[in-house]
Amino acid sequence: MAKDISNKTLATLLVVAIVVSIGGTYVVLHRTPGITGLFTADFANGTLSFTSQGTLSIRLNDSLTTFGNITNTGNGPCLVNTEGSTDNCTATQTNDVMVLENDGNVPAAVTVNSTKDKDGNFALGTGGSQKFRSVEKKTGSCAGTLQSTYVTLPGAGGTRASVCDILRHNDTEDSLTIHYQLIIGTDLQPGNQTENITFWASLA
Repeated sequence: MAKDISNKTLATLLVVAIVVSIGGTYVVLHRTPGITGLFTADFANGTLSFTSQGTLSIRLNDSLTTFGNITNTGNGPCLVNTEGSTDNCTATQTNDVMVLENDGNVPAAVTVNSTKDKDGNFALGTGGSQKFRSVEKKTGSCAGTLQSTYVTLPGAGGTRASVCDILRHNDTEDSLTIHYQLIIGTDLQPGNQTENITFWASLA
């Protein structure tokens, strides 16, 4: 028997070797990835998100102020206010005030005017006027400038008067007492006098 391998046999073995080689390469290149110890992390990321909503709001917890019946008792104009003061007159009610509260959750700049003429007058007679001032009902409520002295209450069409330019919203410091003062001329005729007062809020 001849010991030499024929050319045909060599060719067959070469083809088999090539097929095996290609198959092996395919297996290596397309092996299914697995979890190994080479890819690790000592942290993980997360996200916390929220949206803060701001509400601008004021309200009058006591929205009615009345002086009741006023009677002139002197020769000059009558002065009366909500802090118990009277001059040349008597009034059946002198301690009725309005209470203004910031019931929103942001600081408010508060202004005020009335529904009468631009000077704030409403049938008060010759030389008559009406004024207001603000007092902190809760200490620390006004973080800015508080209108703490009597000034003219402007009417419709006039520039609004500032009540407090930074009225806080915290529950323990969020409210003001509003006082009013009237000067009534001696020539005012008897009758009932009423007007509406509006408080305005904007972001402080």
